[in-house]
Amino acid sequence: MPNDRLRSPVKPDYVSALGLAAFTFATCEWQVVWCSEKIRPGSANKLVGDERTAGKIAKFFIDLTRNMPKSKEREELSAVAEEFSRLVDMRNAILHGKPCTGPGGEARLSSGMVLEIEYLENAADAFTACACELNRLFYGFLSTYTPQ
Repeated sequence: MPNDRLRSPVKPDYVSALGLAAFTFATCEWQVVWCSEKIRPGSANKLVGDERTAGKIAKFFIDLTRNMPKSKEREELSAVAEEFSRLVDMRNAILHGKPCTGPGGEARLSSGMVLEIEYLENAADAFTACACELNRLFYGFLSTYTPQ
């Protein structure tokens, strides 16, 4: 029925923080895909299939950066690849969380701990920071990179 979604006991501020975390992670993940495409043309097609989880994309990106010729920029890309891999765990905690009632009686997600708004906001900040670094490398170093 129309508006059945409004029967959910979750408050708008929580849903807003949750949605922003999901959106900023998706943005970061696609930066990884486009950086991968610059490093190895054809990568984007391999990374968009149904079987490609965020964890598999992270592993692919780590391996891809590891196999680049040694340079300061490769080290920067490798560090961002490792950070993205760490952020996948944070994203999984959020998107695979289980509904629960938090200590304050509010509807929340739980993934080993209750995920409060502050956690979701911190996650969105981390996802955005990683995406910004990837964007810097994409439009900087990778804009002139010639695949080996």
